[in-house]
Amino acid sequence: MPQYRISFAGREQEAIAIECADVEEARNEAVRRLGTYLADHPGFANEGHWRVEVESEQFEPLLHVIVATVPARSRKDR
Repeated sequence: MPQYRISFAGREQEAIAIECADVEEARNEAVRRLGTYLADHPGFANEGHWRVEVESEQFEPLLHVIVATVPARSRKDR
């Protein structure tokens, strides 16, 4: 089974090696790990946006899971 690497951009963490059938499964695992991380570190969401990177085992960037927290526009701004 292929190996992929997941890392949180801008975080002082080592990349996590995972085995998945394909890049779609690796993406889903990256989303699950992000959810777990946010549950354990809710202040992380206050930083505005973050990115989880998924790479091949050869360190080739494959995709980014990007999540952003932005203020809602007021009705006056529309």
